[in-house]
Amino acid sequence: MPDASFPSPKPRWDRGPVPWVAVPLCAAILLSGTACTDGDAPEPETDVPTFEGTVDLEIGELDGDDAYLFSRIASVAEDPLGRILVVDRGASEVRVFDPNGAFLFGLGGEGDGPEEFRGPCCLGFSPEGELWVRQAARYTAFELGDAAATYLRVQQRPFGGQGGAAPVTFDADGRLVDIGSLRSSGEAFVHGRVHVNADGSADTVVLREPEAAAEGHRTVVVDMSGFGEGFSGTAELYLYQPYGPLWLRAHGTGGGWASASRSLYAVELHAADGSVTEIIGPPEPGPPLSPEERETARSRLERDMERGNLDEPAFEIPERKGPVADIFFDQAGRLWVEKAAAAGAGMVEADVYEGATLVARYRWPSRVDPRSVPWVTETALYGITTDELGVERAARVRFEPKP
Repeated sequence: MPDASFPSPKPRWDRGPVPWVAVPLCAAILLSGTACTDGDAPEPETDVPTFEGTVDLEIGELDGDDAYLFSRIASVAEDPLGRILVVDRGASEVRVFDPNGAFLFGLGGEGDGPEEFRGPCCLGFSPEGELWVRQAARYTAFELGDAAATYLRVQQRPFGGQGGAAPVTFDADGRLVDIGSLRSSGEAFVHGRVHVNADGSADTVVLREPEAAAEGHRTVVVDMSGFGEGFSGTAELYLYQPYGPLWLRAHGTGGGWASASRSLYAVELHAADGSVTEIIGPPEPGPPLSPEERETARSRLERDMERGNLDEPAFEIPERKGPVADIFFDQAGRLWVEKAAAAGAGMVEADVYEGATLVARYRWPSRVDPRSVPWVTETALYGITTDELGVERAARVRFEPKP
C-alpha cells in the first residue's frame, strides 16, 4: 500500500442568544478577535423575530418495508415540490418520499455504472432544476419525474475528488462548485472551491492554506504495517482536539461562501462578487464541558495516542466549548451561525443573517442532527434522528414565529 493521506471529514462534536455586530473586513486577523470599525462601540442588540421548530415528520423504521429501512443516512433534502430526498450511504441509494413521508421511488445502487453510486453523500439542484448527487469521485445529474428519475450525465470531480461531504452548489454563472482538498505532487493539502466549466476545465479558489486550516488538529505519520496483513508504507492521520478550535466553512447558492473558527464568533462572509465582510459576535466563550463530555474527550485522546503511537495526549481538554458549533447557508442564501449548546440542552439556536445583517433567530430540537450538510429553508430544517436502538430516521422540523 503506497504512502497516503486520509483527510478527515468535519467533526460535529456539539451544537445560546448573544449580541452581534457586522463590520467590513479589514487588516484584522480573523482568529485574533479584532476588527476595524467606523465607530467606537459595537452596534446595540437588534430585536429580531425568533422562530421555534418542532418535528412534524420522521421517516424510517426498525423493520418492515425496505424503503423505510436506512443503514446510514448521509443527508436529507427537499425538492421544489416539497418531496423529501434521503441519501442512504450504506445502500448507495437516494430515496424519494412525498411531503407526508410515503415512499415514491428510488435511484442509484452500488456500482460504477452511469446510474449507480459510489459513496453518495449530498444533493443539490442546478439552476435548471436538475438533481445533482455528489459522490466520492464524481457527480451524477438526474431529472426527477413524478414516478422515476431520468439519468442525464456524469461529471467527474476535479483533482481526484479529495474531500468528504460538502454542499452541492452552483455559482452566479451556473457553474458547478466542487468543494474538496486539493493537492499537487509532494505538496500539502489545501482546501479549495473548484468552479467547473462546461468543457470540464476548472477554476480553483484556495480557501485556506494548510497552516491556516490546521487550527485544532495535528498530523501524525504512522507506519501502516502495524495495522495487519496487506498494509505497508506510511499514512498521515489527522487528530482533532476534542471540543477545541476547528476551521469551519459554508457554501451557499449563487457563489457565496463563509468561514469561521469554532473558538470565536467571527465569520468571514465572501460574496459572489469577491467582497468580504466580517460578522463579529461577543468574546464570551461557549458553555462548560459536562463530566460526560470530558470523559468522551479523554477517551478519544487515549484512542488517538494508540492510533498515532504517541507517548502523551496530542491535546489538552478545554474547560469550555467555543461559542460556535457550525455555520451553513439556507436555500435562500442566508447565513446561519449555530451556537454551541450545553450538554443536555433540549433546543439548539442559530443566528440568521441576510448579508451581514442579523434578521432572525431559529431554534430547533437538539435531537435532530443536520449532519455535515444541513438542508434548511425559511420554514423547515431537515436532519436525522437516532433512537436508543441506533435506528436512524430522516426528520423534518417545521418553524413557526414565536409570539
